[in-house]
Amino acid sequence: MANPIISRTELATGVVAMSVRGVVAKSAFLLSLAALSGFGVFLYALSVGISSSMLHTMAIVSVFAGMGLGLISAFKPQFAKALAVPYALTEGVLLGSISLIMYRIYPTVPLSALSATFITAAVMLTLYVTGVIKVTEKFRSIITSAVIAIGILYLVQLGFRLFGSSLPLLFDGGMVAIGFSVFVTLIASFSLLLDFDNVEKGVAFGIDKHYEWVYSIGILSTLVWMYIEFLRLIGYLQND
Repeated sequence: MANPIISRTELATGVVAMSVRGVVAKSAFLLSLAALSGFGVFLYALSVGISSSMLHTMAIVSVFAGMGLGLISAFKPQFAKALAVPYALTEGVLLGSISLIMYRIYPTVPLSALSATFITAAVMLTLYVTGVIKVTEKFRSIITSAVIAIGILYLVQLGFRLFGSSLPLLFDGGMVAIGFSVFVTLIASFSLLLDFDNVEKGVAFGIDKHYEWVYSIGILSTLVWMYIEFLRLIGYLQND
């Protein structure tokens, strides 16, 4: 996604250069860890009956923990390899928590969101590889600006939620909220194109192999974001 985990990466060449295969392998590994962690949290919380309020707390804590680990990896790439596994496990806690919250309301939504995420990721990869959508500097600038704006808006919403309130219209499940959710889901999906382009450029510039972990963390963060947005959007549509 258009996030500092990838976009902040400095072009540091090394003796052994990174490869697309290396990024794919590491991304698959981290995605598997996040999935296992998520399923574990989901099943355990479901079996012992952890309350929704506790799940919300777990989700918020994991968001900030993941943000911290991601930023350290972005600005201190030499630590990315050591932080990759904790990051993936933390994202799993987030996935498991929010999935169970939604499952208790609409049982079919988590699976639908998961399917939508992987289908969309496959479509984005196809569009990128075939050149149907090209990542130009203008495209990158637009998506990056949108991601930053959405991030700020979400932080403001989180502040409102901590005081038992919410931003008007954007998160109430109404038509405006659905439209906003569609927009954010599209931006999250298009962010994956930036990830693909960053990896391709990294390989072309001969970035050191340990940066594969930085790129893989970035790809995982985008996929998690996509899943959360699909979860929200499909939940709104179920409610409608």
